[in-house]
Amino acid sequence: MSGDTLSSEGDQLRAFREAARRRLRERVGAILRAIRTPLADVIREHALVHLPPAAAARLRLVHMSWARTMASPLFAVAHAAAPRQISGLFAPSVGFLPFDGTDTVRSPKLSFVPASSALAVLSSSHGLACCFSPADDEFFVCNPATASWEGVPCPPRRTWPRPAIVVVFDAGVYNFRGDYTLVCAFESAPGSGTYCFAVFTSGTGAWWVADAVAPAEGLVPASGVAAAGTAWWRTSIGTAVGYNPVTGSVELALCPGDSGQWEIGSAAGRLHCAVRADGDVVVFRLDRHSDWEEAARVAVAEIVQYRQPEPVHEQTEAEAEADDEVEANIVNAPDDDVRLLPFQGSEVEVVVLFGRRVVAFDTVTRRRREAALPDQPDTEWSAAEYVAHTNTLAMVAPSVLTREPSPVMEPPDDREVAFS
Repeated sequence: MSGDTLSSEGDQLRAFREAARRRLRERVGAILRAIRTPLADVIREHALVHLPPAAAARLRLVHMSWARTMASPLFAVAHAAAPRQISGLFAPSVGFLPFDGTDTVRSPKLSFVPASSALAVLSSSHGLACCFSPADDEFFVCNPATASWEGVPCPPRRTWPRPAIVVVFDAGVYNFRGDYTLVCAFESAPGSGTYCFAVFTSGTGAWWVADAVAPAEGLVPASGVAAAGTAWWRTSIGTAVGYNPVTGSVELALCPGDSGQWEIGSAAGRLHCAVRADGDVVVFRLDRHSDWEEAARVAVAEIVQYRQPEPVHEQTEAEAEADDEVEANIVNAPDDDVRLLPFQGSEVEVVVLFGRRVVAFDTVTRRRREAALPDQPDTEWSAAEYVAHTNTLAMVAPSVLTREPSPVMEPPDDREVAFS
């Protein structure tokens, strides 16, 4: 072997060793910089985005750099994209009902929206809510956590008395404007059971009617939910119908259990449904083939912690020993007393109404969160309409409203216009 060859191989070996040393020095330097980074900077860069908006807002006073970070539109986009649990429900005459005192909104009844009557929240997705003023016949899209809002024109057709509108919001990191889409389902002809879909986008500021139609007899307007870019509603005959405004496709799914006791929701960006079955709540997930697969199962008794009242009597020694072996005397709550409610979030969380108690139960951690509806004698909470909501700092894109006003729509003569 010649000397030139040996010299070349030696140079290559030295170069490889030097490159390895350089990479090692860079890695060690990165570790040292991470160790020396102040805790305040670590929290600012990695923790603030996971806090509820109300809690994050209070931390603006900690440091000027924190205030600048949270005032950035990029932070609002990242906050909306971060995974989080359901914050609470919008309930009639109550407004927003939070599950956690630190995850509230500025105005539970959305008084910052310029409306002359109480607003009905129609749907919510990733922090954006679509609401309707019956007295003004006006529609709005707002973020209850930031008190920002935009007016939108009336849809060309809609259901009465409650419009069947779903807000579809892409919470991806590239939605810098906070653009959103509204999908409104309406019957092609009264009593036909066939539904069409009108679509509004914040970028165009106008409604258009899609060519797609779907059989959706008994569509429940208040059941609307967005999942994977598709607007979904359930029906009273045990089906779920969805319309995707991007692909223009319609999807249908049959209830996987008792259609008299089921509710649809969104978890991890996919459509789910909760069904009552023999004292349990079974949660199903819709797969890519439009088939349901079981995602979780939990006993109703575990969710509501319902305890059977026992007669008061003096215990015998045997009864006392038996009680020591039982942690709690929890039994299934009566079927008529527990109602499934809409749900949304990054994980599967079953939401039920039991009396005036609203309970959110995480099927993975078994954590229970609870809120109480007010004691209003004239209100039948078991029959009220609820909308699930998750607080984020998502921005509301300004609507490019068209100059031509939307047509004024009169309700059919045989239908009421007032909300219950």
